[in-house]
This record gives sequence, C-alpha cells and structure tokens, in this order.
Amino acid sequence: MSLLSANSITIQRGKHVILKNANFALESGKIYHLLGASGSGKSTLLWTLARLHPLVAGSLRFKKQLETEISITRWRAEIALLPQKPVLLISSGTVEENLLYPLQNFQIQKQRLKEREELLPTVEKLETLLDSVGLAEIPRQASSLSGGQEARLALIRVLLTKPAIILADEPTAGLDKAAAALVFKCLQQFCEQGGTVIFSSHTHDFDPAIRMELDGKGGLL
Repeated sequence: MSLLSANSITIQRGKHVILKNANFALESGKIYHLLGASGSGKSTLLWTLARLHPLVAGSLRFKKQLETEISITRWRAEIALLPQKPVLLISSGTVEENLLYPLQNFQIQKQRLKEREELLPTVEKLETLLDSVGLAEIPRQASSLSGGQEARLALIRVLLTKPAIILADEPTAGLDKAAAALVFKCLQQFCEQGGTVIFSSHTHDFDPAIRMELDGKGGLL
C-alpha cells in the first residue's frame, strides 16, 4: 500500500502550471529526490503536499484516506514540511526550548505523544540528536545560531515529532560537504526506521557517497 499518493493532481502558482494531471505514489522507507531548476515549482509541490498550497484539481491520499477526510493539523503532523528557510519558534529562547516547543505547545503533538504513551525526550536524548548533525558545541541561546545551524536544528525539531513523511526543501542549501553528509545520514536513518523523505534540489552535484546511497534507497520525482 502506498503511503502517500497523488491522483490526477494539477498545481498552479499564479498563471504558471507546475503539474497537470500528475499521478505518483510514495512508499515507506524511501528517499525521493525532487530535482528541478530554480523557479520550476519544487517548493510549491512540497507546500501542496503539506496542504499549505491548494490543488487546482485532483486529490491526495495518505494511506487509505483522502486529504479531505483528515484534519489539516493531523495531516501536517504526519506529513511535515522542513522549509528551506528555518524558523526559530522562540527567538529569545534556548536551543532546548526550541526543540521541545511543538511537543509541549501544539495540541496535536501532545495528543500524539499520549497515543504513543511517550514522555518528552530527555536532555541526553536531545544532545545525542544534536551531535548527530554536528551541533554538539553550539551556543545555548538559539538566537546565536548561524543560518546553517538553524536549518539543522529545525531538522531535529521535525524528527522529534515523528512524522511519517518529511518534505525537505533543499535541506543542504548553504551547508558544507561535512554538514550535508550528516544531514543526509540523519534522513537515511529516519527512512531505515520506516519514514519517507522527499527532498528537493536544483542540482545533481552531491558527494559521490551520498549519490550512491540515494541510488539504492529511493528515486527521482
């Protein structure tokens, strides 16, 4: 069974048609690469899959349910958008406060924690996750982070909410090769645990090791 499917969808931005009568299906445990030139509509497609941009025609289905049968909050909890420009949820807060904010303040996330009978992650768990993307030695205050550090912080924040699908809009933009490799390793581990990733880029110019991993675990959209 497909995890997320698009059925005869048409997406338009202004007067520009991004997709017309398109069909595709995404499976669990896969990484999908959305490749296209700047301005080709990659971000618009991801925003549409997150139900942040309207369909002109067609439908989306998560597992067996149409998007109209699932509340927007539940949909976005299961299908999480990681935007290209990250947002600090508490600009004057600490890194820890930013990571835990959705789990502590969003009703849908508190409900999902209860459904899974889980507690908030410990400080040790947060430190391990930060270390996995090269953020072991970052400043305590979130406002002191660089753009690249904020992007990786946003990735960890999304992973903590345990979505089924992550829509990552150019997740390695502005990162050096070492940091980009850590981000992809993190996304691959998410897929190995049953998650699905769609990430966008406008180039094939990845580290050869990353390309090899992608060739074996996913495909192009």
